[in-house]
Amino acid sequence: SDVPPGTVVDKARQSAGRAIEHGPDLAEAQLAWAYQHFWLDWRWTAAAAGFRRATELDPNNAFAHLLLGHVLSQLDQQEEAQRMARRARELDPLFPLTYALSAQIAFQARDVEARRELARQAIAIDPQFWIGHMQLGQALEQLDDFPAALAALEQAAKYSGANSKPLALR
Repeated sequence: SDVPPGTVVDKARQSAGRAIEHGPDLAEAQLAWAYQHFWLDWRWTAAAAGFRRATELDPNNAFAHLLLGHVLSQLDQQEEAQRMARRARELDPLFPLTYALSAQIAFQARDVEARRELARQAIAIDPQFWIGHMQLGQALEQLDDFPAALAALEQAAKYSGANSKPLALR
């Protein structure tokens, strides 16, 4: 897509390109490259390749494993996505985002019970982590527990500083 020069997206793409140019064998460079493919361009196959390369270069990079799992879930490669999310949790068991994104991956795999449990684990690590509350609210809604779902989404909105996503979900 055409992006005007000097915009944040243009600068992010340039930075990711320079990272790859100067450090193609650095996991962090691959992570930056893949991240911009995933979040800015929605080029999920390219993102998966970059995240996979990052995990090969640094097998202990929890974030690379987590994001690889996330993009694989978008590509409907659920079994491998689950493995990557599980590995991310093993590598960084105290990072609430690992559990919250694992909950999203469980959602993609249509495993509502796992989604609920992973969201609860994110909240147990950080009781004010709004993404965990949002994931929990969505899981509870799928389980037809509407009062609890609304309460969780209220917490998500409160802790997010009124982010539009939990507000809209509620």
